[in-house]
Amino acid sequence: METIKNLQKHFELQELVCPEVYEKYGTRAWNFFDPRLLETLLFLRAKLNRAFFVNDWHYDGDLSQRGLRCNLCELVATKTRKEKVYMSAHIQGQAIDFDVKGMEAWQVRKYIIEELADELPYPIRLENHVHWVHLDVRDQGSKIYLFNP
Repeated sequence: METIKNLQKHFELQELVCPEVYEKYGTRAWNFFDPRLLETLLFLRAKLNRAFFVNDWHYDGDLSQRGLRCNLCELVATKTRKEKVYMSAHIQGQAIDFDVKGMEAWQVRKYIIEELADELPYPIRLENHVHWVHLDVRDQGSKIYLFNP
């Protein structure tokens, strides 16, 4: 609960969930997140000391699937229509995509790897070679696991 209170100083819940989840569950949607993700997000926000940008749908932007995704989100619904299994960490409340004000995604990844690896509260995975930062808390057996899209 303390983690959520601290996160609310930097993020609105709407930034972290798709519009459908927020509309149906409101602030109860905090319960859908893996606490390891929330603690890691708060840790990184404090260490970088810069604004993070996740979803902006609540400000009439076009980003809505960079945090928690539900079965109605287009990325998920498309896989379902094609009868493909889709077990993204995003639908399990274990992943977030974000940008950091004043930094390129590669710079954020490099900083996390080179400066924060030993301090991270939990093992993380980072998606490599994308123009945003994808972070999830699926444990691959190392403190930081880089994977390619």
